Amino acid sequence: MRDGVVVRLRERIRAARRRDEGFTLIELLATVSIMGFVVVGLTAVVISYFKTTVDTQSRMTESQDVQFAAAYWQRDVASIGVRTYDAATKDFVLQQSVGVTPACALPSGTTVATLAWNELSTTDSTDNGQVVTVSYVATGAGASYELLRVRCTGSTVNSKVEVAHSLNALPALTCDVACTGSGNAAPRLVNLALSVLDPEGDGTDALTATLTGERRQT
Repeated sequence: MRDGVVVRLRERIRAARRRDEGFTLIELLATVSIMGFVVVGLTAVVISYFKTTVDTQSRMTESQDVQFAAAYWQRDVASIGVRTYDAATKDFVLQQSVGVTPACALPSGTTVATLAWNELSTTDSTDNGQVVTVSYVATGAGASYELLRVRCTGSTVNSKVEVAHSLNALPALTCDVACTGSGNAAPRLVNLALSVLDPEGDGTDALTATLTGERRQT
């Protein structure tokens, strides 16, 4: 009985010693090799995640500029329509309302577009009212422009708003017909093409968009 106890005790000691021996060199090398493959794979995933996150955030910043500018542009184009009273026909004839020359002083830069309409101040049926102009002026140079919206009533500047920044090219104005037309030949659709880069410099590709507005007056 005593011998049996001694034998079991020795077996337990040997087992404990085996457990303390740790990994063999082959097991250690195999583990290191496997971990190398895992780390390389995880690194690629992490890099791809951060790149995608930066590009997405950059595109969101650029799209916010476009949406902000579009809200002003659509409202302004919907308002265009300079009219003067024609005593012979007893009608208010539609005059040139796109690409006009504003009576107010604009900031230094490139005037991309000027839209105009009448704002009546009296109830006189023959009164032409005051001409309101909204000019979109690109300030800056090279590959960095800001787009300012300048609203004037006659020669008085009412407001200046920066509607877009970090433009990498001058905006381009187009119309469905000649932009300088009048009467029945006046443009109904007026477009402004923008190319916007992330102001933080994270994005490498510019976001291009065309703002489209439609004249309400007939």
